[in-house]
Amino acid sequence: MMQQYFETLKNQIIQKSKDFKSSGDDLEDFKDSELIELEVEQLIINYCIDRNYLVNGFPNNIKSIPEGESNDNYFCRERYQLYLDTLAVNKEDVAELMWCYISSFWSDLFENKNEYLQNLIDNLNSEVFYDVTI
Repeated sequence: MMQQYFETLKNQIIQKSKDFKSSGDDLEDFKDSELIELEVEQLIINYCIDRNYLVNGFPNNIKSIPEGESNDNYFCRERYQLYLDTLAVNKEDVAELMWCYISSFWSDLFENKNEYLQNLIDNLNSEVFYDVTI
């Protein structure tokens, strides 16, 4: 059952990449492209939540909200990106989904999955790439 869910999700990502690549170059198309990216990220986030994958309790528990930040701002896109990047280097299934996303949307960005994962590791270890923490 989970394998079928996983394969269906990969197929959805690939289909969304086709929609993404077929969009035009004007401002409205740019907005549509960004919405497609958000949809795919949300599909992968939902998969991770369904699998009960947590990073320091995130996204189920708020560890501590930084001073001056609201609950709504805590659950921002960058924090979810950090969540997905962390899971991708620690969970093979998430790595596969993220690689499917990156390689189908931007096929010339990385030579292979290992290069992509090394980039994530470098970003995570840099301590300056993300403006948020989990």
